[in-house]
Amino acid sequence: MATVHDEIDNWLAADLYGELSEEDQRQLHTHLVECVACRKAHQETKTMNKILEETLAPQKPDPAFEQRMLASFRNRIPERSGLIKLLADLMRMRAAQVTAVAAVLFGLVQLGRMITGETATPSAARDRYANEQLFEQPAQVAATSKPGRAGTLGKSDELAATRTSGNVHCRAGS
Repeated sequence: MATVHDEIDNWLAADLYGELSEEDQRQLHTHLVECVACRKAHQETKTMNKILEETLAPQKPDPAFEQRMLASFRNRIPERSGLIKLLADLMRMRAAQVTAVAAVLFGLVQLGRMITGETATPSAARDRYANEQLFEQPAQVAATSKPGRAGTLGKSDELAATRTSGNVHCRAGS
């Protein structure tokens, strides 16, 4: 923890401008009684402040100085006009900012749809596909298989039917 001696410059400045609490003032004055170096720094600070106030008090600017400086500054900067000024003023409003963010998000969604080829409304083929059963039941497979098929296609149909029904047998000879 910093002591009064370690932070003497800050304590003296705060005391000079009356920013110390009563407890802090008591600690500072107790330290100043005990420490010769800090007491000397305190006297120098008070003397310097008095000299500055006496020297600079007559040099204070008149009350209209700030207004003149601001007016001069504003005259140096050209005022925007036209579309740029309108857009800058609009973007300062919260409603316009929210609307702009919503428009950007909507544009990104539309760009994503264009890139992926999706549409906003599902097509009839997509609806049909969503409503179809993806896997047929084993009884349906047997009913839909055609017995008259010959060759490899017929064997693969038979093999598929036996696998979906749960009878996985190796039929090498049939």
